[in-house]
Amino acid sequence: MNPEPRRSLCIILNRESGTLSTLGPDVVEEGLREIFVELGCEVEISQVTGKEVQAALEKARDGTADAVIVGGGDGTVATAATVFARHDKPLGILPLGTFNLAARDVGMPLDWKEAARALVTAPVGAMDLLDVAGRLFMCVVVLGFYPALVMGRPEYHGSWIVKSGRTLWDALSSAATYPPLNLNLHSDGQLQRHRTRIALLANNDYEDIFGIIPRRRSLDAGYFTVYISKHQTRFGLVRSMVAWVLGRWKQDREIIAIQATDMEIDVRRSRRIPVMMDGEVEKLSVPFRVKLVPKALHVIAPRLAEETEAAA
Repeated sequence: MNPEPRRSLCIILNRESGTLSTLGPDVVEEGLREIFVELGCEVEISQVTGKEVQAALEKARDGTADAVIVGGGDGTVATAATVFARHDKPLGILPLGTFNLAARDVGMPLDWKEAARALVTAPVGAMDLLDVAGRLFMCVVVLGFYPALVMGRPEYHGSWIVKSGRTLWDALSSAATYPPLNLNLHSDGQLQRHRTRIALLANNDYEDIFGIIPRRRSLDAGYFTVYISKHQTRFGLVRSMVAWVLGRWKQDREIIAIQATDMEIDVRRSRRIPVMMDGEVEKLSVPFRVKLVPKALHVIAPRLAEETEAAA
């Protein structure tokens, strides 16, 4: 049985996000207004800059709309996750960035017009979040060569396929020569030491399926997974990337996977390191702590309807 359609929506659009910059904010706003009015919804749409997103979301959260929809890339969505964590009002995601990892995680169509239609009737689920040094994120944290590589570069707004290709090329051309990190991971009273050029912390874990961008296994599994690359050569990295695309990367013996709910991360002989969190890169002081915050966010998630139908 489908849930009752939402009749009032507050929509916050980051006018600096990729899709809005390409198509024009007014074009997207008008298209959204037409779709929601056609579906019988009252809508309030605000266009804001990146610096204004948080204040606009806080105001919308405390308003009377049935749900708040945020339109932007993963950095914008991460801000929304912090604002809406531990609140009852559901958050919807319009995929208007490049990779749109959070939108993919909840099963949102990547076409923004199709996504708008799905947001009216899709079910709401409780989603785990990652607390990284006191801030909340929805998807993934990356340490190592890639955050250091992209720090300071102008952000690319365009096709996710093109950006994926650039990411793979950067990995092949730079990873094997990037100085490795000496990680100290403290969890459950144990210390693990690993030497790596890249490590990834995924909210819950990933399925081993075909594709460049991984699919999250669950929204509320109750743990996060640390994937650590032990590859030392460019050939090993190439082999690992091919396995990733083919959905066989979990068979790679040079990738270590650790599941945890609370972990302190330190890097020997370093005070601050570049860290990518849901697509945004900044330097964090080490050590820092990562904790899972279970079922902290009420999010509109079309994948829940698909999973229910599959189970039935």
